[in-house]
Amino acid sequence: MVLLSAVVAGLTFACKPADSTQDGRSKEPASAAAPPAVRPDTSSSDAVADREAEPADPMLARGKAAFRAGMCSKCHREDATGSARAPNLTDDEWVHCDGSIEGILGVLKSGVSEEEFVDPSRPFPMNPVTGLVPDEEDLKALATFVHSLSQR
Repeated sequence: MVLLSAVVAGLTFACKPADSTQDGRSKEPASAAAPPAVRPDTSSSDAVADREAEPADPMLARGKAAFRAGMCSKCHREDATGSARAPNLTDDEWVHCDGSIEGILGVLKSGVSEEEFVDPSRPFPMNPVTGLVPDEEDLKALATFVHSLSQR
């Protein structure tokens, strides 16, 4: 236990910023306030604003919650516009299915293996989301939500 405490103390010391005191507090005077956080202006994009708003349809709201809980946004991004790891879900181009709710549900259940890669610039497999979103109704809601993203 003593060794564990020493390791934790060592890591705490090693990980604290150079401009902090022994107990980890900032050396800057209390009067120095951090600048306010700047949020990006998304008002110019109605599509992004629509995706950020909570859906009025309970099925879509449940699907959006599953999108976040299922970790989909880690690769597809919070706004579902895709990344180097995963395709855009907001356009009308579907890579691993026909874009129907049933097709999307199939991809969610089976995942995408390396053998199924269509785009060599995205060599990252997608695990089935059934482990992260085990409820069948949540999976259907997630597929419905993802489908709705390309319909706006």
